[in-house]
Amino acid sequence: MPARGIDPKDIPERFRRIFTENPIIDHMDLEVVSHAQGTSVLRFPYKKHFTQYQGAVQGGVVAAYADAAIAVAVVSLLPEGRDMVTTDLHIHFLRPVTSGPIIARAHIVHQGKTLLLGNATVETEDGTICARVTATYMMVSPRGLD
Repeated sequence: MPARGIDPKDIPERFRRIFTENPIIDHMDLEVVSHAQGTSVLRFPYKKHFTQYQGAVQGGVVAAYADAAIAVAVVSLLPEGRDMVTTDLHIHFLRPVTSGPIIARAHIVHQGKTLLLGNATVETEDGTICARVTATYMMVSPRGLD
């Protein structure tokens, strides 16, 4: 299983593919530290091939870490028969991520009929916040795979 730290039996069957058949996670080496109703904590290793020329983790990768954490938090709140997509993501880079492990902490701050709003931080292991993220997710009907 690409994601570590989570037993697929603990995830509703309709969302297991997020952790077992999601090619991006193969590259991220994601570990689920914790997940509960509307919250998650994920851990990622520092990988040199995710850095830019100054040695810091590239900003798009930092955003992907936060997006993954918020998505895991969102999954715990989705009603049966619904899936989700990210509609927007805003990131504030506070300092570079130059070592690991990297921690992404997320919590959902609002759940409406269609939209969910989540916040996340991307931190170093000692709790130094490197980025703050806000993202909106829309509940949608599940897509079929062709």
